[in-house]
Amino acid sequence: MPRFDLLVRWLDVLCGVVLRVGEIRRNRNMLRVTHSEGRVSIRAGAGPDASLVAAVTVGHRPPDEVLRRATDGFLVLEWPHDKTITRTLGLPAQARDFLAGVIANQLDRLSPWPLGQILYGHAATPLADASRLAVRVLIVRRADVDAVRAELAEMGLNVDRVESAPHAGEEPVAFWSNGASQGDASARRRLRLFIGGGVAAYVAVCMPIVVAGSVVTNALQEETESLTAHTHALQERADAAKNPSAIQALPPPERAWIWKEASTPVVALVDALSRAIPDDAYLESLSVEGGKLRISGLAADAPPLIDALEKTGRFFDAHFSAPTTRASDGRLFRFGIEANLAAGATKKGK
Repeated sequence: MPRFDLLVRWLDVLCGVVLRVGEIRRNRNMLRVTHSEGRVSIRAGAGPDASLVAAVTVGHRPPDEVLRRATDGFLVLEWPHDKTITRTLGLPAQARDFLAGVIANQLDRLSPWPLGQILYGHAATPLADASRLAVRVLIVRRADVDAVRAELAEMGLNVDRVESAPHAGEEPVAFWSNGASQGDASARRRLRLFIGGGVAAYVAVCMPIVVAGSVVTNALQEETESLTAHTHALQERADAAKNPSAIQALPPPERAWIWKEASTPVVALVDALSRAIPDDAYLESLSVEGGKLRISGLAADAPPLIDALEKTGRFFDAHFSAPTTRASDGRLFRFGIEANLAAGATKKGK
């Protein structure tokens, strides 16, 4: 419940800001109207020397340009002094903060009409004695004001405020304002509902986007984690392929998979052997099994074959698998050599 009250107050603040901005914008294009002796005069501006823009007979519509300015701007009706009752009160300066209540308590005595039939306003002026205030209370008949407003409305002029006409340098006093009417309260409620509906619609539009973004983000995160795990596994396999002892320690399925990935094509091995074996040596057998190369044959000088194999970069830990013996011709030596296949030898060969 407190959160709901906070939301209502927040919407009220937004409504106030919107209405205030609208009022400021309209005040920049203020029109002042006077209604006297069947004539309506319209002046532009707030000062007493405001220029006359139109003067028409009651019941006739003003020019379209004036009506447009009245619709977009702020229309003030100046109420004449001859239809206004003025009362002056002398009050202590301390009563300034309570003037509205003090005047409301004395309206029965000040007004010649019943309270339900009047509109009133007041203005306080400090006297020479700073401890006293001179308070002017201006009272008009509500029926008279409503009648003039209705006539102006029929002419296309909707009054926003009714105030006293300037007189002898005195500040105008407001009797009625559209912003203080009951209709404005309902307008504020409608505006609050409109703003609340707009905010709710915005949230409703953004929510699927946020949810979709969250789903996509989670999917991307899961995909990233999967790729990271896969990359880590491949890196472990690559590191294991470089260490034969690590390969032997792996379970048979993983060991077979690593050997499959790291094995060198036989064509590449034959090419490496053809380059390493000198012209005076001959191979009688060649086998590759379990990551090992086994060769046997005849050579004029067998020991240099070990170094020649390891220099290819495709074999390491090369050694004789059996003692070398002289062949029957007495010129060549029979040899048997084993060597481990180097991991990634195919990449290096490329």
